[in-house]
Amino acid sequence: MTELRDVYSILPELLLGALILVVITTDLFLPRRSKWLLTPLTVFGLLLAGAACIAVWGTNRSAFAGFYRVDDLSIFLKGATMLIGILSALFAPAYLRQRRLPLGEFNAILLFSLLGICVLASGGDLITLFLGLELMVMPSYLLAGFHKTDRYSNEGGLKYFLLGSFASAILLFGISWTYGLTGTTQIAQIGARLAGHGISPALVVAIGFLTVGATFKIAAVPFHYWTPDAYQGAPTPIAGFLSVGPKLGAFALLIRVFAGALGPIHADWVTVMVILSVLTMVGGNVVALTQSNVKRMLAYSSIAHTGYIMAALAAYGNAPAARAQQQAIEAMLFYVLAYAMMNIAAFAVVGMLQREPGRFGGLASFAGLASRSPGRAAAMAVLLLSLTGIPPTVGFFAKWYVLLATVDAGLSWLAVVIVLNAALAAFYYLRVIVYMYMREPDGNPAPIDHSLFGAVGLGLSVLAVVLLGVFPGVILDVVRISAASLF
Repeated sequence: MTELRDVYSILPELLLGALILVVITTDLFLPRRSKWLLTPLTVFGLLLAGAACIAVWGTNRSAFAGFYRVDDLSIFLKGATMLIGILSALFAPAYLRQRRLPLGEFNAILLFSLLGICVLASGGDLITLFLGLELMVMPSYLLAGFHKTDRYSNEGGLKYFLLGSFASAILLFGISWTYGLTGTTQIAQIGARLAGHGISPALVVAIGFLTVGATFKIAAVPFHYWTPDAYQGAPTPIAGFLSVGPKLGAFALLIRVFAGALGPIHADWVTVMVILSVLTMVGGNVVALTQSNVKRMLAYSSIAHTGYIMAALAAYGNAPAARAQQQAIEAMLFYVLAYAMMNIAAFAVVGMLQREPGRFGGLASFAGLASRSPGRAAAMAVLLLSLTGIPPTVGFFAKWYVLLATVDAGLSWLAVVIVLNAALAAFYYLRVIVYMYMREPDGNPAPIDHSLFGAVGLGLSVLAVVLLGVFPGVILDVVRISAASLF
């Protein structure tokens, strides 16, 4: 009976695994002119996996001898993963078709990465977390270099692979040190054995390795150097996925390791998180200001958003009470979900202006977009305003909840830094809107992709950004329940 309950608790992962086999098999027999059918097939399968997340909601138990933890937190993250997968599957086909890139291979690799994120979300053991991490990032390396005949894609994929492999080795070394100090890799047992013990030099080394390995995966400064080249070289819709999917999984890793295993000694690592948060948001925003390529600008801005989310993790570490800690985790979850919807759609709009393979997403390609495609210009404007944090978009409330978490945790000065960085980011986000509405297009304006799948994905993203900004309570109750399952 216990075995059956364990199997049922991983129903979303089982459906994802089955979907991978179905997509690969179907791709073998579909003629070239019918490959577009893979997109609705993938979306339908992800919807089924999302429904399975609802079915297992409230499980809140350990499975497979404690190696897997199926709680409301992990199910929320899996639901967000399915949403990211659906949007990625909708945004990619037109871009890939124009460049003769295989849609079936893209969908299969994407689903493998999504499966890795789900494993990360439910990791109850450091070994499980590492396996999930590798299952997530290995397909991501392939996606970064997916355009095999493009030297920029090759360069970005190679940099991502080499630096990512190095960071994984560092993380694994930190896991080894942690096991040597505690005698276990189970997250719950590590927390229990560290509780009441002071910091030691060996434990400092372990925390250092874990921090470096984990923060590389979220592109925190100074471990961010791979990000701009990987995002710029990858096909644009894939860059959108890389900016949100692996980041979601990496933050799941950070929550499990730092709020779970290292939670009892949070006072010993909070200073490092605060410093990394400030460096990341300031560094990302300052460099984004200098970018004239919108795709590269979004890459650097994604680094800044990583800093905002890390501020919530720092708030958890500095919180004086359990309620403030839970509020910090709630802010992290809400921000990760909001950021995923905003950023992946913003990259998609850039991709829609790259219908011709020679286009690179410069500011000039957005000039006069409001007159050439009013709908896409309006959608991009809403997304950029949300990324800036202008009400009543979901981006405003995401930043607001992070600010509340930092203030309640006694880090008011960090909240001031976040506000100043948000004001700094407004310059380069609003600059794109100025080009869309107040500049005339040049003599050779970029042709615009009007594919049905892309329009549906963009419409869903903008609708969610607006509705969750006006009615944030729709998702906040779910976020509270999810965060509470961690405590």
